[in-house]
Amino acid sequence: MTHRCTTFLLSALTTALVLAVPFPATAGGFDRASFQDWVDMRTGGNGKPVYWFGSGNVLDSTGTVIARVEGLDTSLGYPDPSRADTWIQLSRKIFILLDPKTGQRQLGRDGRPIPPTAYPFQVRSYRLEGDEIVYDVESHDSARVFAQPTLRNFSVRRIGRVTHYNYPMFIDRVRLDGQRAQRYEVNDLLLRADPGLTEQERYQYTYVGTGPGGTVSSVVSWRYSDFDALPSETLKTFVRNEAPLWLTPPKDMAEIAALRAQQPWRGPGSAAVPAAATPANGSP
Repeated sequence: MTHRCTTFLLSALTTALVLAVPFPATAGGFDRASFQDWVDMRTGGNGKPVYWFGSGNVLDSTGTVIARVEGLDTSLGYPDPSRADTWIQLSRKIFILLDPKTGQRQLGRDGRPIPPTAYPFQVRSYRLEGDEIVYDVESHDSARVFAQPTLRNFSVRRIGRVTHYNYPMFIDRVRLDGQRAQRYEVNDLLLRADPGLTEQERYQYTYVGTGPGGTVSSVVSWRYSDFDALPSETLKTFVRNEAPLWLTPPKDMAEIAALRAQQPWRGPGSAAVPAAATPANGSP
């Protein structure tokens, strides 16, 4: 059970409310207002850090919870100075597995805490073209840097005072151990326009992804503007003590260039993130 859970975390996670409304067969539906709302929600939209805290479960094919998941995705965003109608998001994310009974870090076969899924950086580009978002992402998964093919699979719909953004993903990549990993993901983000809402009530993000052996991960995330406000002391203690890079997002492209040159990454806290154990097929 622990082995399946380890394999799934190291080959799948990122940060996810299951919606009863079906998403359309074709992507699109964006205008300038919904595009700007998207980048403001996802990145903060003002060059200041935002933190998406995620909490959820990994389940086996019987529906049994085999691990809890906690993590964060921290980012900032700014307009691309070289291209109109385009925003750049600089981010990094990290997720840890917790024992579903004790709430402590889940242990592997060697009796040590299972290493987290950790991305020292991700650079995302969102470009409005017609009624579509054109999406590109470059990621460092602690072992190496890789890019996803350009996608146009974002859709948007308004339901009363709620705006629903959706993008499905199919991941197909060869892991560091030589095995091919394939899985599906569904990402749903909800923006609520009601006045007087807190940041966490206004912005929510749901991730559901498949894993090997019939496992499924479901993670719900809420947005915060301050790392110290995150609700998990376990996660905050881990990041402060073992993975301090994730206290803040990348500050600029110069930092991205420095991280890009480190393959595998060996910066502060890298002892907690052994690159040799981290497959290069994590969620974008």
